[in-house]
Amino acid sequence: MGLWAGGAIGAPPADSFNETRRLVLTVRDSMHFSANPEASLGDVSCKPQSVRRALRLIVLLAALTSTPCLAEEPNNAAANPVVTVGMDHNTFIPGEITVAPGTTVTWVNNEAMPHTVVDQNKGFRSKMLAKEATFSFTFTTAGDYDYLCSIHPNMKGKVIVKPGAS
Repeated sequence: MGLWAGGAIGAPPADSFNETRRLVLTVRDSMHFSANPEASLGDVSCKPQSVRRALRLIVLLAALTSTPCLAEEPNNAAANPVVTVGMDHNTFIPGEITVAPGTTVTWVNNEAMPHTVVDQNKGFRSKMLAKEATFSFTFTTAGDYDYLCSIHPNMKGKVIVKPGAS
């Protein structure tokens, strides 16, 4: 009975089975982890380098599975074409385009000087566009759309929308 009161000789203390071990993991970004090197995972020996490698793989797989597919369906690409018009040297390039209804035109300011895109019939109007800024408008109705830069009124362009245009 004396042996059981204080525990058996050579047996671990009674509360050692409830001992909690801690692993501290620091995430600096998606590809850099640091684990507390003094932390132990019990009897399982695991090097911090392999833990980091496994965690990187988990983060990468989680990111890939949560990201929607970036590829466009071929049917959608053909149904809604996009045309780009540049703004450079106080000129819309190209100055006149012909598109089919449903086409989206994107204007891109390629210079440091700010510009706007304003339909003369008030169908669309951009905010002031700084360098590399864009403005897009989808043309759904056939017709001629004369536009200009409200900052530089001599800077003019035209979009002709007609069925069957490519």
